[in-house]
Amino acid sequence: MEHVAHISKNKQTLELRFAILKLIREWFWSQGFTEVETPNIVKVPGQEPYLSPMPVKLHNEQGEEFFGYLHTSPEYTMKKMLAAGFDKIFSLGKCYRDYESFGGTHNPEFTMLEWYRVESDYKKIMEDVEELIGFIIQKLMEHRTLNMEHRTKDLCSMLNAQCSIRVSMSDLWEKFVEVDLDECLTSEAMLRLCREKKYDAKDSESYEDLFYRIFLNEIEPKLKEVGGIIIYDYPAKLAALSRLSASDPRYAERFEVYVNGIELANAFSELTDTDEQLKRLKEEQELRRKLGKEVYNIDEEFLLAVGQMPKSAGIALGVDRLVQIIAALRHGSPRPELGTKAGQVCKNIDDVITLPASKLF
Repeated sequence: MEHVAHISKNKQTLELRFAILKLIREWFWSQGFTEVETPNIVKVPGQEPYLSPMPVKLHNEQGEEFFGYLHTSPEYTMKKMLAAGFDKIFSLGKCYRDYESFGGTHNPEFTMLEWYRVESDYKKIMEDVEELIGFIIQKLMEHRTLNMEHRTKDLCSMLNAQCSIRVSMSDLWEKFVEVDLDECLTSEAMLRLCREKKYDAKDSESYEDLFYRIFLNEIEPKLKEVGGIIIYDYPAKLAALSRLSASDPRYAERFEVYVNGIELANAFSELTDTDEQLKRLKEEQELRRKLGKEVYNIDEEFLLAVGQMPKSAGIALGVDRLVQIIAALRHGSPRPELGTKAGQVCKNIDDVITLPASKLF
């Protein structure tokens, strides 16, 4: 009866989760978005170097074998939909990533919210994030769905108004690392900085690895004290699927949302250049090869779709983490620390999932 006991223990939090899912849909519908479905099983996964897709073996009625993967994100399919003429779309569904921790802020199966706007850029998506979270909190307060306490006003302030704290990545480095990021945009310069700071950095490490050695150790821990923050304009080498800034091509139009030090969302002004996209995918293939990870074929249909997409912007937001944040704040301090009494209720993603991997395996 372990499964029943887990569900029973977290029933109130699960009710909050389901109320949040309902409100997410209500907000998007009110904004004229279309909810779309994408296949969970795809033939070719993405190339992200630090993600591990889950392989799947299929058979048709003739017994022929086919091999695919559970998607790590609906992004590729949704961009194909943009190329096909859809304009304002969102997806609220499951994603899958292997070699993730069972608990904490990760689960191999998790819920992702992704949305895209055509003829838009990442600044509009910033506004969407703030308005969506503000809408959710306000409705929870109005409906008193789960006896939300008066402290929810603090929560509304933090997640709505304070998400308006928008800081460029270069300003963040200047504040917390006391380094001019403009001078550290090459692998050679970032390697020198890491060694100056006594990190055991190797010549073979990628710019991304070197960058995050410093970011994860010297910046991210301090974000716990900031509340909600949007960090924008990442170095071009961390552009991923975003387009470069027209005003300063050394940086990319990408932002991430953090709340109390927890990464909540990742967004882009989307790249629409097929040649540049192919170049980046090949670079990711090479990095996967260096890391000893399986290297996948490039999704040619996705590549063609990128070149046919209109100007667009999009974002991926971790719903489980959003529920963790709201549920923890509902039960205590507006800034709960892991392991403290106030944050005890939802310090673990397991507490907001009906049956997490830790209970199934």
